[in-house]
Amino acid sequence: MTTPQQFLELFLREKAASYTETRARLTTVYAKYFGEPLLQHADFFMPMDTVRAVVEDVRQSDGVVSAVTREHILRSDICTRYRLSAVGENWKIIGIDRECIMCRGSGQSNGARCQHCDGEGWHEPKRDAV
Repeated sequence: MTTPQQFLELFLREKAASYTETRARLTTVYAKYFGEPLLQHADFFMPMDTVRAVVEDVRQSDGVVSAVTREHILRSDICTRYRLSAVGENWKIIGIDRECIMCRGSGQSNGARCQHCDGEGWHEPKRDAV
């Protein structure tokens, strides 16, 4: 069985490769369907091009692994927390959280508990979609 870190690093490499393939395919689609001046700004509509993600921390408790990564996107770093669970002889990602944009992961905003992440420092993006 691979370690949680090896599993997550493989996932991140495959995800980055998929984004690269998608960007290449979309370039052709946008060239076909976009007119000027929109075509000059087609990159705005592309999936984000990430610089290599780095696994910074891996912790395990109660059968769940928590792994924090840092990805450099555009001009800033984004921290993501992946929650992994062992399934048979492999791992599966069972949750993904982002560092809270309001408190930058501290859990505190304006001297009080951060309302956006409820003081956890992490935010589950799917909560906003519901």
